[in-house]
Amino acid sequence: MAWKRVQQRAAGPLAGDPTAQEAETGAIREDVLACLPERLHPVSQMFLERWLSGDMTTAEFLRWFHMPNSSYLDVAKCLLAVVAGA
Repeated sequence: MAWKRVQQRAAGPLAGDPTAQEAETGAIREDVLACLPERLHPVSQMFLERWLSGDMTTAEFLRWFHMPNSSYLDVAKCLLAVVAGA
């Protein structure tokens, strides 16, 4: 699924989590997209979507997101910095 770009919001447990409607339509924040490679492995995409929706803890996300591609370690760090403000 390709994601649509949305404007950043300052609400939600992860400061700008997608709304239910955005999650259903594949919308994702612009600043999150800036961290992602042009083509994201589908398994990593699944873990990212679960983390952003709150169905996966940050520790689980950091453990599993990069499994299909070890170069995603830096992507995960960027995502954490952007989304969770780390």
